[in-house]
Amino acid sequence: MKNRDRARSSTFRLPSQPNDDGDRTKEERKTVSETTISTEISLANPLLSNIDNSFVGKTVGTQGLAALSPATICTDQLLYLFSFLSRATTGLVSRSYGSKKDEATKREAAAEAASAPLTVSLVTGFLLSIWYLFFTPVMLDWLNVTPSLRPSATSYVLWRGAIAWAALAQSVSLSIMLATRDAITPLKIIGMAAGVNVIGDYLLCVWPLRWGVSGAAAATSFATLFSSFFMIKALRKRSILPVIRMPTRKEIMGLTEFTGPLLAITVLRLIGFVTMQRTAMSLGVKETAAYQLCNNLVLFFLLFAEPLSQLSQTQLPALVDANDGAAVRANFKSVLILGILTALGIGSVAGLTVGFGSALFSLDLAVQALSKAAAPSVFITVATAIFAGRSMAEGLVILFLYPTSSRRYSLMTSIVEIHPSKPVTVDGAMLASRDFSFMLIQGVLTLSLLLYLLQSAWCSTITNVFRAFTVRLGSYAITSLIRIGLGCGNLGRALHSDLAKDLTVMNGSGDVSTPPMKADLMS
Repeated sequence: MKNRDRARSSTFRLPSQPNDDGDRTKEERKTVSETTISTEISLANPLLSNIDNSFVGKTVGTQGLAALSPATICTDQLLYLFSFLSRATTGLVSRSYGSKKDEATKREAAAEAASAPLTVSLVTGFLLSIWYLFFTPVMLDWLNVTPSLRPSATSYVLWRGAIAWAALAQSVSLSIMLATRDAITPLKIIGMAAGVNVIGDYLLCVWPLRWGVSGAAAATSFATLFSSFFMIKALRKRSILPVIRMPTRKEIMGLTEFTGPLLAITVLRLIGFVTMQRTAMSLGVKETAAYQLCNNLVLFFLLFAEPLSQLSQTQLPALVDANDGAAVRANFKSVLILGILTALGIGSVAGLTVGFGSALFSLDLAVQALSKAAAPSVFITVATAIFAGRSMAEGLVILFLYPTSSRRYSLMTSIVEIHPSKPVTVDGAMLASRDFSFMLIQGVLTLSLLLYLLQSAWCSTITNVFRAFTVRLGSYAITSLIRIGLGCGNLGRALHSDLAKDLTVMNGSGDVSTPPMKADLMS
């Protein structure tokens, strides 16, 4: 009896009560600082895309703005297909960097781990540039682009495609710096590149040259080269510049661990984005221009949540591998608080921007009217992507796993720590735990749902195109959070490992076993 009381007094604590308030505050402040800087970096590219939209929409008109829609499919969306390289870099470098103790060996390990991803990104980028040179007309044919839009779209794709290798290398370099906890340097570089891009847009689109869509593409391409050069220079200065060499078989296998599943998942997402834009283009030129305006703003505001996903991938892998449930929950809490605070706020700002700021991107009153009509859907889409599914997941965990009322009361705060609040955070957590098979299955199911909705007569307006996307986001988030709450998958098991021990001590039992209701559900 004495031993049991001693164990209870020394071990019992609610997950919401940290052992050291000072350490907790320090970690939360550090997370907030990293997230703020990462947000600013992530927002640079979509912000510049919206600036391009504004320059083109004001100087060229509706035709130019509409031409950017298929052009960005062929450039931004195709480059997004290879986003697994930056995500793989984050995972590989953070593991290697965190496994060493002194700074010198940390940097050496980071450079070694990043060698394969950087080499692959350069080779892939050069092959993409060749693809763009010869197959741009084929891609535009496949997208059924209106003949009047093809010259401008072709010019944009060729300009952006010529520096595809630099874009991929820049993305990997950025991931290396963030994985080694250096966010200030890339923030400065991205900030300078953004300034160069804006100046280039003015010089090539407004005065002294009026190249229109081609001018916007040329300005973006030059800014990408500018930032890539200084990014490589910064890596060399920090002694973490990877060596460009032929990857070994072991390195290829390590990269494949991330590449294979992530590539499949990314392809599914890309198919969804492409189908949405094709549906919008089938509605007409003005509808295409309005969709381009709204879609770029949606992507811009959604990226407010992406740094939380990156933080999960930077800090969670080692914790999940160690099955350290308490540390995982503590890590989640800082990310979760930020997610909750941004959800409705960012969604509201997105909707208001589309509703009242469409004149900043187009002088066409019809395009402005279409954009304003889609503003409520934009709000719902952004808010859902950041926040959806949290309440349902919490309720299921409380009611099904721990049905006793006393347990519900004592665990209410711990549930907030356990569950991410939005699909982007859920997505980052699932990637960090390498729960790829579930993500792939869910990707196929939600994509099928999206394709069905887009091909139906219901999607006859751009408003309903965004609503269909919202349905896909919400269904993915809800299913993922329910699975985590039930303790399934790598992340679910890691989150519940220490919680089960705490519940055992609370019940005064020496048997560290799965709660009865949970065992019934799992069976």
